[in-house]
Amino acid sequence: MTSGAFTALRGAIGYEFRMQARRKAVWITVGLLSVFPFVASGLRFTVDLSSGAPLPQAVAGWALQCMLFGPLGFGIMLADRLRREHRLGATELFDTLPVSMDGRLWGKYLGAALATMAPLFLVYAAGAGYIAIRYNDWRAIPLAVAVFLLVNIPGLAFVGAFSIACPAVLWTPLYWVLFTGYWMWGNNLDPETGIPTLSGTWLEAAGSATANGFFNAPSLNGTTVAPWEGVLSIALLLGGALVAMLACRFYLKAVAQRY
Repeated sequence: MTSGAFTALRGAIGYEFRMQARRKAVWITVGLLSVFPFVASGLRFTVDLSSGAPLPQAVAGWALQCMLFGPLGFGIMLADRLRREHRLGATELFDTLPVSMDGRLWGKYLGAALATMAPLFLVYAAGAGYIAIRYNDWRAIPLAVAVFLLVNIPGLAFVGAFSIACPAVLWTPLYWVLFTGYWMWGNNLDPETGIPTLSGTWLEAAGSATANGFFNAPSLNGTTVAPWEGVLSIALLLGGALVAMLACRFYLKAVAQRY
């Protein structure tokens, strides 16, 4: 990537971040859905902090608690980012700027995803800070950063990529419905129900394989996975995100060439 292309990409990321961060609906929707499982459980953490559980397990359990419904709002709030350009008639204007289609697409993905992730991260950081105080252990802070990168980021990257790409070909409200069904079925459904689901597998975007494999956090069905399965889960989720973005790029270029 040339210095000019990198500068353009950085500008696109900054623009998309600011546009998304200004939306009150992002902060309200993602923030409330991120904290909802904690409130609904009677202000209890997934891992009982008074039980003497290891610090990594407590932090990873909190990360999973934030991922129960937080990514649902995250995906919904990202789903209209690509359509907004067409709806506002801004596509032709952006075509005149010194930013390639690739730069705009990746800038939109990275900038909007980072902004939409901010409310979830703040909820997570607040809980991690409380855990640090409760355990009286400052090591919870760098641990919380590592847990967020390993447990939360891959799933959010996966959800974000599909929430940018799929509405390019789907009516946005239809995507919201399909995405909500996917999230509840593929991430929050207990595998013990007997219904085939992605929940509890390497493709679960909520991150239980990583949280359990690396930090021994509790899983939905109580199973234990090996650390290598956590690594594989991260690779599959990030790989899936890349495939979704490349497919979106191919589709948008095909549409542009048609016209």
